[in-house]
Amino acid sequence: MLETPMSKTDRLTRTLSLSLEVRATPAITAMPSRPEGILDLRFDAHGGNITVTYDLRHVTIPALEAWLAANGLPLSKSLPSRLWRRWLAFKDDNRRDQAAIVHQCCSVPPAKD
Repeated sequence: MLETPMSKTDRLTRTLSLSLEVRATPAITAMPSRPEGILDLRFDAHGGNITVTYDLRHVTIPALEAWLAANGLPLSKSLPSRLWRRWLAFKDDNRRDQAAIVHQCCSVPPAKD
């Protein structure tokens, strides 16, 4: 069996800023727990944006969006924000797929099963 480069110790991290539908209050920002893969959450000074650092192996943008909404922080429903999140999700999927590929050099024969 081939060993993929995306082992349990590898991290595929991404940091992005997302617009919130409602302003984050100090009570909401003190969330008790985070799901596995969310490495850091920060809110801007006005509470209108959230900056998230996460591991692509464990978290997807739709899952992050659902978790934030369940904790009282729905993301913006504006068309540009929704399109931006879908574009980011597409890029995340591509990055995950690329990390799982075992690249072959033209001078290296493929591994035998």
